[in-house]
Amino acid sequence: TAPPAPKPAPRHDPFGSPFMNGTVKGENFFVPMSCIIGGEERAGYGWNMLMECLGEGRGISLPAGAIAASKMCVLAVGGYARIRKQFKVPIAQMQGVQEKLSVIGTNTFAMMAAQNMFNSFLDAGEKPSCLSAVMKQMCTERGRISINEGMDVMGGAAICNGPANFMAGGYGSIPVSITVEGANVLTRSLIIFGQGLTRSHPHLLGLISAIEDGNDLAGFNRELTNIIKHAFTNLGRSVTRGLAAQVTFRGGDLLAYHEAHMSRLAANFAFCADCGLTMGGGIKTAEFISGRYADVLSNLYLGYAVMWFYKNNKQVEGLDKVFDATMTKIRFDTQEAFMGIFKNFPIPGMGLLMQLPCFPRGREFSPPTDVQRAAVSDSITTPTAVREFLTQNTFVSKDPTDRVHMIVKAAPMCYEADQIIARCRKEGRREPTKEEQAKIDAAEAMREEIIQVDSFPKLMGQEHNAEWMKPDWGVQAQPKVTIEPAEGKQQKSTA
Repeated sequence: TAPPAPKPAPRHDPFGSPFMNGTVKGENFFVPMSCIIGGEERAGYGWNMLMECLGEGRGISLPAGAIAASKMCVLAVGGYARIRKQFKVPIAQMQGVQEKLSVIGTNTFAMMAAQNMFNSFLDAGEKPSCLSAVMKQMCTERGRISINEGMDVMGGAAICNGPANFMAGGYGSIPVSITVEGANVLTRSLIIFGQGLTRSHPHLLGLISAIEDGNDLAGFNRELTNIIKHAFTNLGRSVTRGLAAQVTFRGGDLLAYHEAHMSRLAANFAFCADCGLTMGGGIKTAEFISGRYADVLSNLYLGYAVMWFYKNNKQVEGLDKVFDATMTKIRFDTQEAFMGIFKNFPIPGMGLLMQLPCFPRGREFSPPTDVQRAAVSDSITTPTAVREFLTQNTFVSKDPTDRVHMIVKAAPMCYEADQIIARCRKEGRREPTKEEQAKIDAAEAMREEIIQVDSFPKLMGQEHNAEWMKPDWGVQAQPKVTIEPAEGKQQKSTA
């Protein structure tokens, strides 16, 4: 007879998303040494292999899903905002909606930049485990924000299930990417800075090695001296770059302006990270402080990625406005994380000591202005090169009844029709020509079809047209659920 073999155990159902999650079970089965990855000599290295795969993989797959969701928001939510009208005005022209759309636009641009830079590191053979944690945490968080903002813009069309709802799937699955491969709350508060400091500091690892050796007093003194020198060097850079940034103005080279401020913030971070060492090993478990350090480090990476990405794509018309708004938001977020460190640093006086050379005048950066937000919103709701750039490689079904397909087709039609109507009003309320009226009619027909929301004669398998809904109607319609305990016995319960 064949020896017993492991079998797939029952799978979890993470909000109905196609994310395989479950275990493999078996008893008294035999695994030949030849089945071990790497052969017999690699037995016992499974955890190392898992961590190495995670160190790269978490910076690829989950961020890719979040970026795809954010791109879909640019494509479909941005198009829907141009199509949908309220008070005879496209909601894309309403400032409350523009505030939401601008977040989607800047988030998408920042995530695309981070993704392209991270992939270039991998192509070069690097294994940036700390940056993979940054990618996972920052991209999935921004993906969640983009989807939430998109849900707000879509309104009722986003909360009613059915074939026309293209937001529900992403909204339901985004918590999965937030949770798996290192929950974001853990990644931010413990891993990014706690592990990144040890791996990235030029002298800290040597100091730890000297302590572990036990008798290496000379090595300990040497590395401690180097750390102190490094802190004073970073202090000098923090002051000089801060002064240099004050005389760099936005009116000149936009890239040079933002680069000067990012260089200043990077020096500030290096100095404050050295100061963080005064907490000793406690810095790794001081999660409030470590999380804010992680926010600074993550925003620095995003900022440099955005500058690199913009430099490589400056030919895209109108991209400078998205770039400027994105960098403005990144600088502001970085500043706020710094301020949180200064105010809450547990060693008395150290917070002020760090703030004086970094932000002597207090807060200097503001979030994007209303003009910047409106410009980003307009760039993703009208037929622009920016909208095309931010939605490249986004899948659109060829099915003419697919709602996203319809939006992609109708958005430029509705924009052109609105432009015709605006010209007619401007020119003394003249009537549209026959050709213009045909375009208006076609756009209005598409508009009317797209704004419809799915409805059904049955919900949860129960007819609802014959009577008014009762308070317990949804509870009564819930199906019976059978739960199978580990010991194999069955028990019934009502969900």
